[in-house]
Amino acid sequence: MSRLLPYLILATLLLPAGCTPRPQASDYPRTETYALEDTSDTTLGKAYAAAAKRHPSQSGFHLLPTGPEALMMRIALVEASQRSIDLQYFSTEDDTTGKLLLEAISRAADRGVRVRMLLDDWNLDDFEAGAVALNANPHIDIRVFNPYATRDQSVFARIGNVFSYMDQFTRRMHNKAIIVDNQVAVMGGRNLGDEYFDAGKDMNFRDVDVFAVGSITHQISNNFDRYWNSDESFPIATLNLPPPNVDAITKIQENMQNHWQMMLHSSIGKRLKELPLPSKARKGDVPLIWANADLAADSPGKVTQESNTAVSKPGMRIEDLVNHAQQEFIIFTPYFVPLDDGVDWLNGLVARGVRVRIVTNSLSSTDMVPAQAGYSHYREALVKGGVELYEIKSSTPNPPVKAMFKPSSQNGLHAKIYMIDQRDLVIGSFNFDPRSIRFNTEQVLVIHSPELCAKVANLFEDITSPASSYRIIEASEVPDSDQPLIHGSLAWVTEENGKTVYYDLNPHAGFWRNIADRLFSILPIDSQL
Repeated sequence: MSRLLPYLILATLLLPAGCTPRPQASDYPRTETYALEDTSDTTLGKAYAAAAKRHPSQSGFHLLPTGPEALMMRIALVEASQRSIDLQYFSTEDDTTGKLLLEAISRAADRGVRVRMLLDDWNLDDFEAGAVALNANPHIDIRVFNPYATRDQSVFARIGNVFSYMDQFTRRMHNKAIIVDNQVAVMGGRNLGDEYFDAGKDMNFRDVDVFAVGSITHQISNNFDRYWNSDESFPIATLNLPPPNVDAITKIQENMQNHWQMMLHSSIGKRLKELPLPSKARKGDVPLIWANADLAADSPGKVTQESNTAVSKPGMRIEDLVNHAQQEFIIFTPYFVPLDDGVDWLNGLVARGVRVRIVTNSLSSTDMVPAQAGYSHYREALVKGGVELYEIKSSTPNPPVKAMFKPSSQNGLHAKIYMIDQRDLVIGSFNFDPRSIRFNTEQVLVIHSPELCAKVANLFEDITSPASSYRIIEASEVPDSDQPLIHGSLAWVTEENGKTVYYDLNPHAGFWRNIADRLFSILPIDSQL
């Protein structure tokens, strides 16, 4: 977003001097490429071949609910790669964990592995130099999805585009996946950055990925190809970025190599390398749950459609599954803005006997105060309609002013999971909000597995325990002895020091966050969140 700030400032001083539509990606030299098909003889292909034969038409899955294992699984797969690595991410950071993964990718490319990286342009600023350096490797090809500008557009054209095409520029590729040798994949809610792998200094997120093998991997690869070759995916060389510099590239590569060696010999690095699951991945020893599954993914062209006509494939798939629910619907979503239609739908499920249970962030744990303000408009109607609503507690009560727009929690929620009757599991990048439905592209795995659902149910019980979350209830349910503390229609109930405690509004969020929440709640922006 910071790349847009100079244009927004200039635009307040100058009228746009004509607006030129951004060129299509196909207007630049670009070769269509596709997932490699002849990879069954690779190490990873052979590792899971026997198990796949025992489960024809099914795919194997393993949940990755912890950050260190999720990171090392990615690195282990990259190190085991022999033919290809495909990555598709909304956000990529050039930080401690990012450098580890990128160095592993660079070394894989040096031994001849074909690497394709598709990155969204929303948060690319901090990674620009690293991306240019990696792209200089002849075996690495980087493309950027829906960039704000290309090298051929003047600064005045870019200023004009901010206004004329702002709606399209705020539509982002939110997909997250890595596919190795077209044989194994890791997909879920995590971006690439320290806070997603329990390595953040100031914050970390609770998230979940899925390790997958079998036919589902080819579906994920095919969807990657669809995005990679779309007219929204631009070779990084076509962007308005500094050109490659040999000395700068050499320095970046040396920094990554030194960082790798430092981490390898550090106590933290040694503990990461000793994690058993990543080493098992290379040998085919990961405990897998085999099930029927498919991928529900938006078209890359969704970012060019009018928001009122955009079709959400993940949203439609979830709705269809839930409409057949008989017992229970569980939701993990960090950004929850259901709007009135969503409230009516969820309350309607409760009315016909389906137990609806939702966990999202609290005002103290969210990294998106505007989204939290939008969600607050619908909280009371959901609770009164019988929806069981939980909010993650912050581990840093009463955050300071500087944390107003940053998550103050060490355990804020980022996972996006939907579970129906503990039979059907949906996991990926899709949030229950208008942005996922109407604006961004998303993708989810739909897995039909009671066994896998049982594991997710355990995660839900843990994260919604009174020690970890607040349960939102009607104020009338608060015991008489605690009623004087409650001033609104809702109450937040939790456990502190072994005792049940009640709060009346956004506990532990602090004065400034509550002020920001009130200010954003006044704005009519719910449909854009």
